[in-house]
Amino acid sequence: MSTEDRMIKANEQENRRALIREMFKRMKQYNMTAEEIKGRQIRIGKDHWVTDFASCNYLGFDLDPDIDLDVTEEIDRWGVHPSWCRLVASPQIYADLEDRLAKLVGTEATLILPTVTLISIGVIPALVGKTGVMFLDKSGHETMYEGCKIARDSGATLKSFRQGDFEALEALLKEHKDNPRKLILIDGVYSMTGDYADIKTLQDLAKKYDALLYIDDAHGFGVVGEKPDDNNPFGYRGNGIVKHAGCDYENILYVGGCSKAYSSLAAFIACSKKMKTFLQAFSTPYDLSGPCPTASLATLWKGLEVNEKRGDQYRKKLWELTDRGIKGLRQLGYTVVNNSGFPIVSVKISDTEKLIETANFMFDEGVIATICPYPMVVKGEEVHRLTFTAANTEEDVTKLLDIFGKIKEML
Repeated sequence: MSTEDRMIKANEQENRRALIREMFKRMKQYNMTAEEIKGRQIRIGKDHWVTDFASCNYLGFDLDPDIDLDVTEEIDRWGVHPSWCRLVASPQIYADLEDRLAKLVGTEATLILPTVTLISIGVIPALVGKTGVMFLDKSGHETMYEGCKIARDSGATLKSFRQGDFEALEALLKEHKDNPRKLILIDGVYSMTGDYADIKTLQDLAKKYDALLYIDDAHGFGVVGEKPDDNNPFGYRGNGIVKHAGCDYENILYVGGCSKAYSSLAAFIACSKKMKTFLQAFSTPYDLSGPCPTASLATLWKGLEVNEKRGDQYRKKLWELTDRGIKGLRQLGYTVVNNSGFPIVSVKISDTEKLIETANFMFDEGVIATICPYPMVVKGEEVHRLTFTAANTEEDVTKLLDIFGKIKEML
């Protein structure tokens, strides 16, 4: 057996991802090659077309012609990819975007890095140092946990609490009240359920115990925003979960992702000017990571312009499509994990074997979704995770519901 074979075998024996890989081998909905797209229709292989309910391009900006046609000017100006790390130099478009994002979300400053993952693994250790303490929501995204593990390896303390268990969180905050570096870490919009965090309660706890609240809003930014009402329950402007909750940014660090609603490889942390200066010195991705490609920065800029013109129109359509999908699935008798109306809709199957069978049936019938078997989720909580976008159509939703009607008969 080669060294490589021994290493792979050892990892397979100790890591749950080996089980996940075995599941994927049995599913048609994973590791596909998309050979052509027409809107939210994807051709897989020679002639099999499927409707896409797995994309997180919530506003449909990946397909918006106004965005597609307007990136060449910045590429001509800066080249395809500025290869400096940001500590050395940044094209002017970075500064322009950071100012524009700060105005949109309502903070003094923002700092752009390529991904939310890089922000988590760079910013979290920078904030807590070697002696701080982290309070991590157990339902928070895996990438925050990865950042916390790096900080813990340097000496910081990691504690966890269940989503929404504010009594447990407060007990932990009391226990560590004398630590000058306390960081509460949550998702703004939870990536499996679409639930919204209770920002007001969490902010009050952060103020009371002199902690910072770190919000990963990778899914919420661009979709939810300020002043929600009956006409547009997501709210307006898409400026994130903090504004949606009607809160300010006191004791809050807000992380927004642009790869979903804005279909661009970029993310940012919104903060004070003082914090931005600190992170430029202490956050390793600022000086050790490559930058965003020029085209991604250009599409983000154009996306922000489109958002100002008709973003609320897209959000209204997105709400209506998602609402119809959720109501239709529930009328068919499914348990749908979604309390907010956000376009992440998990449909419980609650059995991995049935999940695999129904996933393959969905693919054959012409729909793709994200399939979540055990051990990706707790046994008994297996789901088809559907994501709706403004580029989907009423006909797409009708097709989806028809297929789930057939699946109900199978089950």
